Amino acid sequence: MMTQPAITKPKPGLWAGLFAANMAMIAMLQIIDAIEPPAPFILIALNFILLVPMVKASMRRMEDRGAVTTAMRRYNRRFLGASALYAVAMIGAGSAAGYVPAASPLMWGLAILPMLPAFGMIWAMMRYLAEETDEYQRHRAVNAAIIGLGLVLVIGTGWGFLETFGLVPHVWAWWVFPAWAIGLGIGMAWTERRSGGGA
Repeated sequence: MMTQPAITKPKPGLWAGLFAANMAMIAMLQIIDAIEPPAPFILIALNFILLVPMVKASMRRMEDRGAVTTAMRRYNRRFLGASALYAVAMIGAGSAAGYVPAASPLMWGLAILPMLPAFGMIWAMMRYLAEETDEYQRHRAVNAAIIGLGLVLVIGTGWGFLETFGLVPHVWAWWVFPAWAIGLGIGMAWTERRSGGGA
């Protein structure tokens, strides 16, 4: 009697959890001054590699349920491409900054460089919402984005007040985008679980 091979369920939540845990650890290391630039840029950029298996696992799960749309495939390609550029820009700008004179035009360029792929990720989401014809999928994407935005607003505002009263150290504002990405991942996992996708 032949046994069927075990079919493993894709686990996007595992990859999202690893991504979020790594980001939190990098943030804490920077807050306590255990790492200095360009190390945070490089570590964050490397952490973005986890988005690839997370998206693939999520797509496999949705394909198993017959819930993948053409717009979603385009979105994933655009978002992952922009994420890869973001990682390269962070590593490149963070590493090169030590060799460029302060306040020079080149330093301005290095500072702006990682912003461009971040705009690319936001543009990818906007295009997805414009192209998606499945109302339910669009609703889920909007909910996930709002959860990400809510996380950024709550953490940013809360940390700002704690910092104002001298209770926590200063954190650079560029952490807003990675925090939003974490919130977006949490939002996607939450909407997936609510829709019956499981863990």
